[in-house]
Amino acid sequence: MALTETFDILNYKGVDKAIQGLFSKFAHQDKMGQIVFDFFGEQGEKVDSEILSLYRNKQASKGISALNLSENSRAIFVSDSYASLICFANQFKARISFDEAGFLIIGAEFDLSLLNQAFKRVSKKAKINTVFSTSILGRVMDCRVQDLVYDRDCRYYLSDGCVQLKNQKKNKVSKESIFTFSLRTYCISQAIIQTVRTFKPKQKAVESFYQLNQLYWKGFN
Repeated sequence: MALTETFDILNYKGVDKAIQGLFSKFAHQDKMGQIVFDFFGEQGEKVDSEILSLYRNKQASKGISALNLSENSRAIFVSDSYASLICFANQFKARISFDEAGFLIIGAEFDLSLLNQAFKRVSKKAKINTVFSTSILGRVMDCRVQDLVYDRDCRYYLSDGCVQLKNQKKNKVSKESIFTFSLRTYCISQAIIQTVRTFKPKQKAVESFYQLNQLYWKGFN
């Protein structure tokens, strides 16, 4: 795990320097001290950015960033936020083999074409993990990553306090309460084996690892 660059903001937040270096490939610090993470389109062109300041995180709306993806990647971690993924990696650094790990950070629009393109670069035997928020959007993204692994074509809709799922291939519709919907309940309802592992903060009312870090950091300031 090579150290290439560190950032003042992440130093303040207690992020290990080696973790910072791991995620610094597409990052730079602007004149205001904010960290800017670049996201790219299908032709490798820059299409958006995630911006992290001391007190705020603005996620990218589109594009993708891929780090350390190869046939030798044994574990892939997928998230929609550099900030959350960095805080997650810092918290679980003793349990992650970074030399064998690859990372995918996607924009909020969840471009399946870009994800498919990225997944072609890794072994089908690689373990897929997701680091999305506990919000309903984060839980739906968990399911969409599982769909990608199984090559399933599904659509998700929110209506009347429920998640409505439509399997495009079978033209089958099912629904479940927003409060109980998760990748686990989705796999049970669809009679498929869950192969994607999800990581979520365990603290109540905390949606993301970035938010968890904010609470921890503020407690020491």
